[in-house]
Amino acid sequence: MACRMRFGFTLLVLGSLGFTSLAGRAHAQRCDLPQVLLSVDKSSSMLGELPSGGTKWDAARMAIGELTSAYAESIAFGLQVFPYPDRCEPGAVTMDFGTHTPEAIMAGLGEPPPSGGNWTPMAQTLDAARDHYASRLAVGGNHLILITDGWQWCDPYEATTRFTPVAAVTALRDAGVTVHVVGFGAGVDSLTLNRAAVAAGTALPGCDASLSEPSAMNHCYVQANDLIELRAALDSIARDITDEMCDGLDNDCDGTVDEGFDVDVDGYTTCGSDPSMPGVDPDPTLVDCDDMSDVVYPGAPEVCDGVDNDCDGTTDPGCACVDGDAQPCGTDVGACMAGTQSCEGGTWGACAGGVMPAAAETCDMTDEDCDGEVDEGADASCAEGEACTADGCIPLTPPDPPAATPTPDRPAEVDVVQDTGCACRAGAPTGSSPFGLLAGLGLLGLAVIRRR
Repeated sequence: MACRMRFGFTLLVLGSLGFTSLAGRAHAQRCDLPQVLLSVDKSSSMLGELPSGGTKWDAARMAIGELTSAYAESIAFGLQVFPYPDRCEPGAVTMDFGTHTPEAIMAGLGEPPPSGGNWTPMAQTLDAARDHYASRLAVGGNHLILITDGWQWCDPYEATTRFTPVAAVTALRDAGVTVHVVGFGAGVDSLTLNRAAVAAGTALPGCDASLSEPSAMNHCYVQANDLIELRAALDSIARDITDEMCDGLDNDCDGTVDEGFDVDVDGYTTCGSDPSMPGVDPDPTLVDCDDMSDVVYPGAPEVCDGVDNDCDGTTDPGCACVDGDAQPCGTDVGACMAGTQSCEGGTWGACAGGVMPAAAETCDMTDEDCDGEVDEGADASCAEGEACTADGCIPLTPPDPPAATPTPDRPAEVDVVQDTGCACRAGAPTGSSPFGLLAGLGLLGLAVIRRR
């Protein structure tokens, strides 16, 4: 944000007795309604019962009706439902921006979702919202409130698409649209919604973006579990959008500009200035005084906040990033899952909330070190004498064959030791060959002949 300096004009009135210099400032008091697109999950799971009674769909309809009624004159609402018309089609804008009655909003929401077959194409819906906003950006601000009760999910489910809503939120932010994330019920993908809130720049102060359980505390997005909490969440977001800021505009559209802030003698909001600056009128910069760290003036200390604090024409010198920003880190290859880095003090912090590569592979057909190869070098995880294959760890050499089992027609051999000390192996006579018997009779005959 470059320094925004007040500009004045001078009228010179030349008369017969001399001239008078009159200085004044033009101040256009105008109210540009912020635009808010309500992007509402209409998946079949929205028919699930709440612990307090009633379905999530009925509670969402009631809360949205109350919101649009309460802020009808200070917000231009639009409505998007997803999927549209059904199954896994990207969401569609059923009502464009304008001042709509609660009855009209209810009509735009349509009938309840079917009991089955409607999925949650969250990322595709956010991309469609960005396209819709492309030619409709308003001076008063552009916002999207995402209300969802589930995960990024289509049929069949693709695990690689889990964090695509985060990229879609980042694209909306880059297009000038601020996304506010509301998770409704106990079935949301908290890790994705936390990352989405950080990417949108709407993360709750001091939150933990690595949380993955909806029941956990300190989420970066707004978690609502019943009608009362959803009503409060939507009202809080709407109040943040319409709060008066020190910017020369009537943000809350009540007919008064910059009320609640310091005003100088000329009727301009000062919102803090450098008292050491010379001159009667230091011509301070218009800023949001809710956070005095935003105050900028020549000589102010530089902060890693995306602002030219000292008005020297250079923003954030020496800063690697803007405090509060976040970016994805790590990888989604193999068993890994990308995490998030947050910027603190102008420096990117550690990668949190992801699954990092393992130091070594184990023989399990999984890419633990996330290099795109499976089980390379995994022999070390097998036992001694084994190697890693697609079938797991197997021996390098085959085992010895088992010994023959004795059977009735093949008795076991025994060792027979003769008196002479010579050893030989003799089998039992059962089952002897008839040829062997004839040979023995022949030798006996030869012996008889020799004796004769």
